[in-house]
Amino acid sequence: MDDIAGIIEGRIPERVTLRVRSLTPYTSEFTSEQIDLLADIAEKYGAGYVHVTPRQTVEIPHVERSYINEIVKRLHEMGLSPGSTDRYLRNVIACSRWCLFNAYPMTGIAEVLNREFADRKFPGKVDISLSGCDFSCVRSRTSDIGVIARADVEITDRKCKKCSLCIKEPLGCQVDAIEITDYGVEIDRQRCIRCGFCTNVCRPGSLVVRSRGFDIYLGGRGGLKPREATYAGSVNGEDQLIDAIKRILDIYMENAMEGERLSDLIERQGDAILEVCK
Repeated sequence: MDDIAGIIEGRIPERVTLRVRSLTPYTSEFTSEQIDLLADIAEKYGAGYVHVTPRQTVEIPHVERSYINEIVKRLHEMGLSPGSTDRYLRNVIACSRWCLFNAYPMTGIAEVLNREFADRKFPGKVDISLSGCDFSCVRSRTSDIGVIARADVEITDRKCKKCSLCIKEPLGCQVDAIEITDYGVEIDRQRCIRCGFCTNVCRPGSLVVRSRGFDIYLGGRGGLKPREATYAGSVNGEDQLIDAIKRILDIYMENAMEGERLSDLIERQGDAILEVCK
């Protein structure tokens, strides 16, 4: 059998778990046809069920090792790919495209990174998480590389009509950063998480997005020795973000010892690696 990423050894001889990611049409999303295929593979070659992982991949347990090449061929025909195990880049995850609070849609960036680095081996485990807002549902602050999208909101000279959509449930500010006064709308900048959602419900245009960008966090991890990521800097556009992540991965590849996570490299060499995002 060929050397294939995505194979997790099991306790039963000649049975393995196969981890599968979706590369087409969208990272971390599966079409109904792809789900049908996964179900068929699980039923025909495995135990008849699958496991959805925290990193938005699917694991098919108890697969007979002798059928792996045949299964992989079927996966590739449907835009799926084995991988995201061992020292291969873990599946780059992002918030769903339909979340109301996305300051910026992140799935396209995840797709670019997965396509470029899906088959790349690193000195140690690497996970990248892309959050559409500060709620950080994909745990960007506990990943090797975490990104949180930001939308800076501006109060315009268009008169607030006091419709209260920006403050009342279910569409109002989730962190109570907005107040409507006799003088119009006001924003508590200390509370604001810069998701920009208020601009979507503001009818007169009193609130608009002035700019969007991305905060980058490095060196987070979970596991036995959890570590919160360190804020490394901000960039303004998709291209700048992708370039920054590529530079970070290059530095990690060039300087990390075998088995080291990015957090280990930062602790060993200091915060110099953080300067790449400045």
